[in-house]
This record gives sequence, C-alpha cells and structure tokens, in this order.
Amino acid sequence: MKIGFIGTGNMAGAMIAGIKHTHPDWEIHGYNRSHDKLINLQNKWGVVPSDSLAELAALADYLVVGVKPQGYDAMLAQLRPLLQPRHVIVTVAVGYSIERVQRHAGEDAKVVRSMPNTPAQIGQGMSALCASSHVSVDERAAAQSIFESFGRAVFIDEAQFDVFSAVAGSLPAYVCLIIEALADAAVQHGMPRAQAYGVISQAVMGSAQLVRDSNRHPAELKDQVCSPGGTTIAAIAALEAGGLRSTLIEGVSACMARTKVLAGK
Repeated sequence: MKIGFIGTGNMAGAMIAGIKHTHPDWEIHGYNRSHDKLINLQNKWGVVPSDSLAELAALADYLVVGVKPQGYDAMLAQLRPLLQPRHVIVTVAVGYSIERVQRHAGEDAKVVRSMPNTPAQIGQGMSALCASSHVSVDERAAAQSIFESFGRAVFIDEAQFDVFSAVAGSLPAYVCLIIEALADAAVQHGMPRAQAYGVISQAVMGSAQLVRDSNRHPAELKDQVCSPGGTTIAAIAALEAGGLRSTLIEGVSACMARTKVLAGK
C-alpha cells in the first residue's frame, strides 16, 4: 500500500502512528509546508518527505488530504492536474462532501470521504467512510483496510456524516472533559490526581467495552449498578437534576450546527 499525506497535522499524525503500528511495511509519503513536521514523522515512523505535491502524487496511490478545511478548495485545485486513474482521494475534513471534492478535483475523481478520531494513534479509532461511484469494490476494501489498521471503520450513508462527526469524531473531547471533571471530584475528596486519572480512565474504557461487546442496552447495564436506595442511584438522580443527559444532546446538536456553518449549508 502506498499512501500519501497532504498535510501532517494532529489527525494525520494519529493515522500514521496507527498505520505504522499495524502495517510497518506500508509506504507512507508526506507533503507539508512545515518541513520540521515531516522530519519528525520521518524520524519517528519512516515517513518519506516529498518536496512538492507533484512528487507526492507520483509516488502514492491513496492521497489523504489532511489540510485545514478552509484550505481544501485550493489544495484540490492544485491536485487536479496531477491525478491519475489509480489515485483515490481520501478526505478527513468535517462537513466536506464528496460532491464538493469533485467540484474542485474533477467529476471523475475517485473520492473516499472519511471521519476518523484521535484514538487512532493507539489503534482504537472509530472511523466512518463513504465513497463516490467511481471507487471500485477493491478500492473501497483497500480504503477500509487503511482505517481498520488503527481501529474500527464502517461505511455509512453520506447523509449521516454530520451526526457521526458529532457523536464519534468529537467524542474524545467530551470523554476527556468528563474524566477531568470526575478527577476534580476525586481530588476534592482526597484522591491523588494521577491516581484519579488512572482509575477513572480504566473505568471508562471498561464500561465502554462492556456496552460494545455485551449487546445489552446501556440502560440495562446502568440498572445493574443502581441498587434500590443505593449510592449510585443517588448520583444518577443528581446528574439528571443537573441536566447531564439534555446537555449532552444539546452539545451534539451544537456540533452539528457548527458543521453545517463550516460546510456552507
């Protein structure tokens, strides 16, 4: 597999780390305005720096566009004359549709739209994918294998991308905020902070895996912990009174609303 990263920011770095952990033999090429970032990735993961976009396109088959969303239009316009039939463009920009990519890169451009998240860097990413009609079955499978090298990846309808971004792409930020708040509470009641982070993060990870792997409704698993008149149900009542559930729902809605603004919808 020959993969070229155009832009090597945080998400690209997470993807590269995950890919190299799973497939150290895959060729990873990179092009970035900041040469220092490329050198760091070269030293750490063996990424091959390219001096130009043309050089990168000549070496790679899958082109991951990891520039800022506001730079996508211009970057795709530069990429358009360099595209060959073998190339598959992989996007990671929030709110950037396949139709918009093809508007700038060409109607026949092969496009895989993706939305990974930062746990990719430890092999625990959750990614969504969809593809243009020009992408073959084999190319879809190859694209999925890229994202499955650092976690799980599923093909979904493009219409569901905004909500996926809000509930999975942004989720690490929500969970880290919750862990930080719970650690503050633990410190308030005498637990050392470093210990609190370790205890809480393990409990979060185990609880999430229980939901994923047990195939049981989250409410049922919650009820297992809530004894009648017990301590956990008292905590749940306080969280409900504070609007935790509705606040999370509102947060997802705010994320989706902002996505539509950035996408010009």
